Amino acid sequence: RIMTEIVGQVLAFVGEDPEINATWVLRFTSIQFGIAFFTSITRTESNAALALLGLYSAYGRKKEATKLYFVFLLLSIVTDFIWMIMYGNQIAGAETQEVQNEWQDYAFPPIGTAKFVLGMSVISFVVKIMSTPFVYKLYTNLVGDEDHIMSARNAYGSSSSGTRPSFVVGGVGSYQATGDTGSYQNKDEL
Repeated sequence: RIMTEIVGQVLAFVGEDPEINATWVLRFTSIQFGIAFFTSITRTESNAALALLGLYSAYGRKKEATKLYFVFLLLSIVTDFIWMIMYGNQIAGAETQEVQNEWQDYAFPPIGTAKFVLGMSVISFVVKIMSTPFVYKLYTNLVGDEDHIMSARNAYGSSSSGTRPSFVVGGVGSYQATGDTGSYQNKDEL
């Protein structure tokens, strides 16, 4: 109950305008993309690809791409949290080993580099959490492809009964109007 109230308050803070939300998502994903260059110094990750998916979904205003980005963003937040806990413990262990065995080499990046990457990962984690409500609002306020199809059908009054496949070229049926002027083949616009 408390969690639902918190989520409701956060979502109330974010506006309903998809253009503004898309702008914020573009900003957040651009930051994530930039940070991913630094965190990839010692960390194998997919944050750069995730940020590109976010840029595509926000820039193109694609509902399905935004949905996919939202799901992967949530998964990324969970995995980043787990990684930060594990990596933080490795840094602490490496510092202890470095103090005890200064002359021995071990398979871990320099402590300064590891701390820098961990710090950048924390910043990326915070940016992802801050972007989550904007991505969710963008997804819920975008008109999907199926909504565009239905509105076009309603606007032009076309129905599926007015078209029939006339012939097949290369395995694809060519649909021609059977007296229905609402078909897209008979219009200059889609």
